[in-house]
Amino acid sequence: MKSFYKKRNGSSLPKFFYPVNGNKNVLREVEAGAEKLRSFTGPNGQGVVARETNGNVRSFSTSKTVASL
Repeated sequence: MKSFYKKRNGSSLPKFFYPVNGNKNVLREVEAGAEKLRSFTGPNGQGVVARETNGNVRSFSTSKTVASL
C-alpha cells in the first residue's frame, strides 16, 4: 500500500491489516483513524510511522500492509 507513503503528515489512515510482530502469518487489524506522523525509507523499503487510536506509536512497512482480506 504505497499510498500511505505519499499521504500528508497528520492525516488519518484507513483501516488496514499488518502481520503480528511484523513477521508472523497472523494479521492484526489497525483501526481506521490512525494518524500518520512521518514517512521513512530504510534498508528494507518504505514505511510510515503512525499513532494508533489507542495512543501507541508504531512503524509499518508499506510492503507488508494488506488493504483487506
